[in-house]
Amino acid sequence: MKRTRVLGVVLTALVSVAGAVTIPVVAPSTAASAAATSTTSGSGTAFRCVIDAFGQSTGGKIGFRRVVNTRVQVARATRKAVGWRPISWGLVSAYGGNDFETTRQLVASTDGKVRLVETSWDSEDGDLEVRVVKVVGRGYPRRLVTVNDQFIYWVAADRSLRRATWSGRRFVRPVTLPVTISGATAMASYMTDYGTRIYYTDREGALHVVADEGTRSADLVLRPAGYRGVTGLKAGTCMSPDYTTVRPFHGLLFVDRATGVGRFQRALRPVDADGGSVTKSARVRPAGWSWRRLG
Repeated sequence: MKRTRVLGVVLTALVSVAGAVTIPVVAPSTAASAAATSTTSGSGTAFRCVIDAFGQSTGGKIGFRRVVNTRVQVARATRKAVGWRPISWGLVSAYGGNDFETTRQLVASTDGKVRLVETSWDSEDGDLEVRVVKVVGRGYPRRLVTVNDQFIYWVAADRSLRRATWSGRRFVRPVTLPVTISGATAMASYMTDYGTRIYYTDREGALHVVADEGTRSADLVLRPAGYRGVTGLKAGTCMSPDYTTVRPFHGLLFVDRATGVGRFQRALRPVDADGGSVTKSARVRPAGWSWRRLG
């Protein structure tokens, strides 16, 4: 496929927020296999949930996996190690097709910095390229930070949940939300048309969700058990098999580094006052989720 033709033929779901465009990139050849990889929910509605996960190996190389429902469909890694340690990736923009992709990401890391990073890969050499464009934020914690294309969230030293807004150049307007988080093991944020949802697991094995509603934000327990050992968490968009309609639920990927197992669930009715619910989990294949950090 020639690059000059990609945007004319790629099937995408576009979500425009604050001037950014998020593109789950899938070409027709991939979409043609939807019948084999899409799943049908209890209501008879087929879906494909796309979750892009980045991580870092013990040797310092950055890896990328695109999970569609319960299957890894794209896997790439950098040829060399990087000198910084990313912990959360937030997609700002993407351009690509079945044989290549270039993205801009906001990436929080253990040194307290947030970097604007460009990633790219193509089918010719198979390697993931990662280039730091610039540092756009400093002074954040070394863990329990999650970033998307509009906000950055973090758990402060006093255990309060805090938020700052991405202006397109830097993070502004820091706010302390009326939520206290203790014992979190993994955290992810997901931007929707009805606001941000922050999911996290705790040491007791519970799954929580926080709906960012400013002064009305609250911490809700979706499931009280079943998530002990989770070391990585990522959320993604769910669409129809032909990628033309965004579904009213989203996908969640949970990873246990010790076992290398990844599990997929859907977050249903996330707009509900009680936080909604989650489906039964299913194992993601292949396994090998041994990254030190996933975001």
